[in-house]
Amino acid sequence: MVQSKEWDWNNAEKEKWMVPSEDSIYLAEKWAGEGARSILDLGCGLGRHAIFFAKNGYKVTAVDLSKEAIEITQKKMREN
Repeated sequence: MVQSKEWDWNNAEKEKWMVPSEDSIYLAEKWAGEGARSILDLGCGLGRHAIFFAKNGYKVTAVDLSKEAIEITQKKMREN
């Protein structure tokens, strides 16, 4: 059995994890053209992709094992 564990955000460079990947920009445009309007971000981390997709009009559900990551994502979502 595989044991999952949350990411240790105390030892991570948080700023680099706030920039969406280039793939997400491509996919947001592609999926919008296909009529997609909602996203499940499973293992969202600090929410870089969840926030990006929300800003681009998607309904986003973000999930992560790390309570700290979810709290940071929620705070960033409120700020944006």
